[in-house]
Amino acid sequence: MALLILFFLSLGGWAAPRAACWEADGGRWCAGLEGAKLHLGRVTAAGIEDAGAIPADGLTTIAAAPIGLLGARGTALLRLDLPAKRWVELGALPAPILQLLPGDGGAMALTGVAGHPVPAESAVWWVRWTPAFAAARVEAIGDNDHPWQLWWATVDGERRLAAAAHRATYYARFPHHCMFLYAWQDGKATPRWLGSRLSRPYRDAAHADLRADGRTRLIALEETRDGGLGVSVYAPAQFGYTGEWRTEALPGLERLAARGSAVLCLGKDDAGKARAWRLRATDDGYQLALLPEAPPSLDVITTIDDARLAGWWEGAWHLFTAP
Repeated sequence: MALLILFFLSLGGWAAPRAACWEADGGRWCAGLEGAKLHLGRVTAAGIEDAGAIPADGLTTIAAAPIGLLGARGTALLRLDLPAKRWVELGALPAPILQLLPGDGGAMALTGVAGHPVPAESAVWWVRWTPAFAAARVEAIGDNDHPWQLWWATVDGERRLAAAAHRATYYARFPHHCMFLYAWQDGKATPRWLGSRLSRPYRDAAHADLRADGRTRLIALEETRDGGLGVSVYAPAQFGYTGEWRTEALPGLERLAARGSAVLCLGKDDAGKARAWRLRATDDGYQLALLPEAPPSLDVITTIDDARLAGWWEGAWHLFTAP
């Protein structure tokens, strides 16, 4: 297939994960953020054992990191002290934290003022907490880029920082969604690919190792010519991405997100009832497999392992095996 350059035309929103699983105290734990409470669960052979809830006033997002569970409250970066079931502040950033992306030795933090289609005054920071808390602006992602979502990706064996941006480019001289990739080494981001075109207008995206081959695919939720939404998968190439698979319009499709290697889609059926799918690799392409139940939002779903998904909603833990 011909090499594509990203062209993100349509508007879309951003959302922060509100569920996570992590290893601690010799076991696996899950957490779901709902309102002003963080609900805890311990993963057992039988499912998820409810471990109660702790206050989470003002928390906007959570993320699993090697040091445990991270949380954001306004400008403050927090870590959950699991034995004591309380939050410990690691430090503060100059602006409210909207997303956390843990990495080796620290975490990326997206800051800004919540808004649609992208946050206002958004910026990306690299945060370290040892030996002392320090936050440094990722200068390669400038004010005019208006970043609104972050991922890690692997291209040609090199770990890259992927940033969804919203700006005008040389090929599209009006604000639109873009995808930028940066090499990340020694706390510095170096531009590797600044894309501005895709085969169809773009609403949402994710990065995931769908084929467990170490090659991070770009998965996009795109507008079709008839005004609907379809899914496309792009494989990394020597420069940018090349189209690998896509659908036509899928009725009711609304959102797409990655949770680890799992890529999930959410939408509604003809009666307006929520339904969800997992994007799965096949021998000759991909397929969307219907999940046994649909969450109220993809933000409340996390992965326990390659086979199981979990989330907290409607006052209980929901655990199911992905098809």
